[in-house]
Amino acid sequence: MLYVGCAIWAYDGWAKDFFPRGLPKDDRLKAYAGRLTAVEGNNTFYAVPTLAAVRRWSEQTPETFRFSPKFPRAISHAAQLKNVNAQTGSFIGVMRMLGPRLGPLMLQLPPSFSPSRLPLLRSYLENLPKDVQVAVEVRHPDWFTDDYTERLNETLLAVNAAKVVFDVRPAHSSDSPDADSAKERKPDVPLVADALQSYVVVRYISSPVMEENDQYLGEWTKRIAKWLKEDRDVYFYTHCPREELSPFVARELYRRVSKVTELPPLPWDSLETPSPPAEKPVQLSLF
Repeated sequence: MLYVGCAIWAYDGWAKDFFPRGLPKDDRLKAYAGRLTAVEGNNTFYAVPTLAAVRRWSEQTPETFRFSPKFPRAISHAAQLKNVNAQTGSFIGVMRMLGPRLGPLMLQLPPSFSPSRLPLLRSYLENLPKDVQVAVEVRHPDWFTDDYTERLNETLLAVNAAKVVFDVRPAHSSDSPDADSAKERKPDVPLVADALQSYVVVRYISSPVMEENDQYLGEWTKRIAKWLKEDRDVYFYTHCPREELSPFVARELYRRVSKVTELPPLPWDSLETPSPPAEKPVQLSLF
């Protein structure tokens, strides 16, 4: 199955072109889930939500919807996986409230987490519950050398974890000034599109110029179609320096893949929706 979505479900800039006009803020998740099929849930990176909040998320989304929450930065960045068993157990326990809506948890490691800490990463992953899917995102440049890529893959396979496939090429190759914030905040690392488990998590850092994504989405269409034929679940999350474009990039990717392999209709396509926002020459500060 192919799931597509964004990093968040509530962005004020979507009020005109993605959400119905006049939609109350409390209804945004329900409206989002009536259009796209997954979300990263980047909010869990900053704080663990309450059980009541997660229960509401579940109630506002269909069973076919998927969340891919990030491990809190208190675990991944502040403590860097050391002495965090209690915090980890509490976080996973809260996320289990999502039931069938819980997709792969995303463990984003800081740029300072180098391959020298591979034994620590392995130990941490080995102690996670076996029934929870986890995808690891690395950012230190040494992970992307052939030797350490192979070692990381071997470790993840051994502990039944996946790797977040991180594609920053569209934003880093763009000449648009709107892409500058992405270039500053997203590491310029090569694409390593390894599918290690029965599920694959992709973070696609989009160009803010829709036409500049054409080549990359074409590549991803072929790759995802292949993974789907291998009976893998694919979670494709789009991030755009112009956040108002992110849902439209996700929708375009889904449309392309649906033309080459059989997929259920995207919920969004059953609704009356406008075209993507017009191009703007002004650089946005939010990313």
